Amino acid sequence: MNVFPKKHRARFPDEYLWLLLVALAAVVLVQRGSFNLLSILTLANIWAIFAISWDILSGFTGQISFGHALFIGLGGYVSALCSIWFGWPIPVTILVGGVAASVGGVLLSLPAMRLRGPYLSLVTLVAALVTERVIRLLKIESSGAEGTIIGFSNLGFDFQRNFLTSTALVLGVAVVLVILGRSRIGKIFGAIRESEEAAAAAGINTAKFKLLAFAISGFVGGVGGGFYAHYLGSVSPASHLVLDISVFCIVAAVIGGMGTIVGPLAGAYLYILVQEYFRSLGSWRFLSLTVIALAILYFLPRGFLSELRVRVLAPLVRGKTSKGSPS
Repeated sequence: MNVFPKKHRARFPDEYLWLLLVALAAVVLVQRGSFNLLSILTLANIWAIFAISWDILSGFTGQISFGHALFIGLGGYVSALCSIWFGWPIPVTILVGGVAASVGGVLLSLPAMRLRGPYLSLVTLVAALVTERVIRLLKIESSGAEGTIIGFSNLGFDFQRNFLTSTALVLGVAVVLVILGRSRIGKIFGAIRESEEAAAAAGINTAKFKLLAFAISGFVGGVGGGFYAHYLGSVSPASHLVLDISVFCIVAAVIGGMGTIVGPLAGAYLYILVQEYFRSLGSWRFLSLTVIALAILYFLPRGFLSELRVRVLAPLVRGKTSKGSPS
């Protein structure tokens, strides 16, 4: 039985082109972009990492998570505490935060291994909510509001450096995950998403690969959470564990295109830019965001970047191929 549907064998072959365009745009923007624009794009880069980390779990393997803020929060808190307690350099604390979130992902996957659909989603949501409450109660190194940690190393106020660093990080993560998605592991993830029963019947250890998906997703989310903590100079339940982060990951991935890595990245950019430039609308801003998201879902159900590739780029490629083929 062929458990790797043909439509997923050559999924989104122009990911590297999109990532190259992002890199080129960053080179231009760092020279000409204003402080305000680069600050917004730095935030967009960070949140794009969050959306990408959700996509590798939910978009690729179909394990829909409603509590992805758990990984982001673990990464942020562990990174901040390592900076305070041990004085480690920021890159080291971010990596340790990613490892801690990866371990959290593995632990979360164990009780969730036999669950699917809404039951799995509920477990991830409850895990995130419980973690937020525990952190508030423990008040480790807290200052001010419950669970808030400050006083650790931060990235400073060099907005150009922060923008380039965040861009390099999100592009590096995206490239690695695109390579992973095109590998045998990515194909197995896709097979599990399409039909876990068929994948198991073909001899695939689905439990092992689902655990791997949780671990990878947790690591990437934790790295993003650690970077976010050092960028803000603080970490708190309101910044790292709030339900809004989990919702954002889902929305960004869906409107950009699930299961593509670059789709959630583009969705995150769109969401953050619209959110920032609609601030003048006040409380109407969130209604506008909702309307835009619903319009994209209705008219572009595969996500706007995926639809662009299918409706515009693919016909162009086919046209060039047909012209270049011998008659």
